[in-house]
Amino acid sequence: MSDSGNTTSSDREARAERRREGILAAARTVFLRDGYHDAKLTGVATEAGCSVGTLYTYFADRDALLAAVLADVENEMRSAGHQDQRPDRSTGAGGARLTPAEQISATNRAYLASYRKNRSIMALMEQVAQADENFSRQRLLRADGFIDRNARALERLTTEGAITVEDPEMTAMALSAAVSRMAYIVWVDGRYPDTDDVFERLCATADRIWLGTLGLPVN
Repeated sequence: MSDSGNTTSSDREARAERRREGILAAARTVFLRDGYHDAKLTGVATEAGCSVGTLYTYFADRDALLAAVLADVENEMRSAGHQDQRPDRSTGAGGARLTPAEQISATNRAYLASYRKNRSIMALMEQVAQADENFSRQRLLRADGFIDRNARALERLTTEGAITVEDPEMTAMALSAAVSRMAYIVWVDGRYPDTDDVFERLCATADRIWLGTLGLPVN
């Protein structure tokens, strides 16, 4: 607060950001509870404790609100699956630098843990992508982002001499698709029970696929 007791610009911005985050959290609850087709802005407003008019202050329409929810999850998964590759940051608990195999294994585990946590949202994303072309494109852009990031990592490891990959982009596409599809079958299709044992088996399988393809040692 300023000396005059008036709310400052930073106070207003912080309050607006908290309101937006609250709306997104409410929207996530409503979209998961009611599904894409039955979710209503009135339901989101009720869940968020605000008016529908307030929703329109932050989002143009229901699709814009859903897109923001999905983007939040995407950012969470992207950061969870990202391991900083700089020598001073790619270290384990003891301070020793992680090997390329350890870095890949840690990235696989973080990605799969985030997918497991967000499995309901991932199922919703698939439902929406089947019904709406715009969300289908958003899903493809999300996949492209993961592939591009993994391709850059393969290019770096190739430059460093740790691996030999003739086509980093296509290799990244194949490996990324394999892990993503396995996660979808396990947690969206429900092919296996959601247990820690299944999670560990999935992590181990993802590592065998990645490390075996790249010629790195599999622990």
